[in-house]
Amino acid sequence: MEKYQKVAFTAWVYLALCLITLLDTLVQISFLLEISAALIFLFVLLEFRSVPRPQQIAGGLLITLSLICAAISQEWLTVIIDGIGRSRIFLLLFFAISWLQFPAKDSPALGEVRKKIVSQPPGQRFLYLAFGAHILGSVLNIAGLSLLTSIIEKQENIQLKRRLSVALMHGFTSASCWSPFYIGMIVVLVALPGLTWGDVAPAGALIALCIIISGWCFDRVALRGSQARPVDFVHHQILPRDAASTIFILFSLVGLAMVVVEIIDTNIPVALALISPSYALIWYGSIREQNEKRRDLYSQLIGRVIRSLPGFRNESLLFVAANMFGVGIAAVLPSEDLGTALNNFVPSGDLKLLLLISIFLVCSAVGLHPVIVVISIAAIFPPAALGLSDWIVALTFLGSWGISTMVSPFSGTTLYMSRVTGVPGHVIGWSWTPPMVMMGAAVVGALVILLRHLAL
Repeated sequence: MEKYQKVAFTAWVYLALCLITLLDTLVQISFLLEISAALIFLFVLLEFRSVPRPQQIAGGLLITLSLICAAISQEWLTVIIDGIGRSRIFLLLFFAISWLQFPAKDSPALGEVRKKIVSQPPGQRFLYLAFGAHILGSVLNIAGLSLLTSIIEKQENIQLKRRLSVALMHGFTSASCWSPFYIGMIVVLVALPGLTWGDVAPAGALIALCIIISGWCFDRVALRGSQARPVDFVHHQILPRDAASTIFILFSLVGLAMVVVEIIDTNIPVALALISPSYALIWYGSIREQNEKRRDLYSQLIGRVIRSLPGFRNESLLFVAANMFGVGIAAVLPSEDLGTALNNFVPSGDLKLLLLISIFLVCSAVGLHPVIVVISIAAIFPPAALGLSDWIVALTFLGSWGISTMVSPFSGTTLYMSRVTGVPGHVIGWSWTPPMVMMGAAVVGALVILLRHLAL
């Protein structure tokens, strides 16, 4: 049976580093940073062989460069311990998300919402899929996206499969602009510590809305080449009870996280890591058969979560490497001098914002994860050195994050959609999504420039 399956040693290592990170956040014991950094190093080392080769090369290169920077700056402990230690907050977010994915997949209410979204007729599919993936994904992350992929898995028309896939990706990734449950938001807030989620979320939500609407318009005008009907096209009526349950799940999770953030004055990943286990256990217990023993249900869910933790090996390597590289670069490069040089070369603030967006797209297209771009740019060119306000740079980062992951052949979203569609990731990233990505980039650029001038 599932509950008796063997748990990998690295799963216990990941669980231990999450628990120690939570303890360090709550009681702030100095040596816990070194312990958790050692556990992260051990986890990455043991799981390195299971990481895909492209990520091995990218992560190894960044770590090598960071060690070279450490040698030049003579700040070995800072680059290694602090660089690895900064990754803790991101790994904690993955831990929190892992608790929610299993009850989300089994929830009858979310299943009814899924049927409603995927049963829409031509002309309405894009908006329903995009907004459905956006709303569900904004709270449940990849678990929300996975609820809607059945419409693609059964689709044989390749052109329609492309449009439906892009619609889902477009809606899902645009939530990076505002959702506190997305890794993009966490990375940006860590890179720009003077900001809070409330500082950027309202404008980010506006950008996300404009991205989805513009994508729908572009799809209607330029990409509507197939009139094939979707699989199992039957109008599905959702019961008020199921709609209310879905709304309660989404709002209660967000509300609880925000309450914990305010009460103990912590960040979003810590709040989610504190509430997600108990929330998931209650949720999971409420949707399973009543004749099953509660103890067995809870043991089943805990076992599934712990066994899933080694699956974050790719993200762990990438975030450790990116943070070490950012700390290393900051230790050796004079950011003020570089900022002055860039200001002389590109004096216009608007052009600098467009340059940031272009860097995101180019780096993602060649396989560099946005976390590398954000951490590196924030370390080398802080907003003050560029003459830009923190929140405008943050909105540029957030808006670019989602659309850039669509054009990357190695992003988590692209790789997931590759498994669903059976289409290689480089085809999705380099052939299917670029037209929509360029439209999204134009929207992000126009809005951040407009917001910058309105704030001046």
